[in-house]
Amino acid sequence: MKLTLILLKGLFLIQLFCSFSSVDVFLSDFTYTDNGEQKLSEDCVLGVWNYTMTNAATPYEKGVIFITKSKDSYEVAVKIQNGMLTGQDVIVNKETVHFNVNIAGLERVSFALLVKDNKMMGESYSPTGTSQISGIRQLPGR
Repeated sequence: MKLTLILLKGLFLIQLFCSFSSVDVFLSDFTYTDNGEQKLSEDCVLGVWNYTMTNAATPYEKGVIFITKSKDSYEVAVKIQNGMLTGQDVIVNKETVHFNVNIAGLERVSFALLVKDNKMMGESYSPTGTSQISGIRQLPGR
């Protein structure tokens, strides 16, 4: 009887320990804001972003930016009116994203973006000038 009670207590403690350790692993991917909402601490830049640009030619003024992560590197693709542009030299640091694209294989455009919640803002720099960018995250349909 005493051995059974010890075994039951031991099993209970093992289950309790396993449940807390799995919760800790899960929660390590999140940070909490002051109001208690969960927010991804890393990779908050990941997603699909509808954007608009000022001072840009018609094919580039509106589009979609795709930011993904493959193992330890980030990838960016920009869908414009007449095709796709692939981001190069992608650097992500917390909520900032920097990357370059080549337009028509000749003109290099650099982007510096800041993500805050479901909004994105920043600038692009090209030989023709600077453009302001604003974007909104595409959220999954409910």
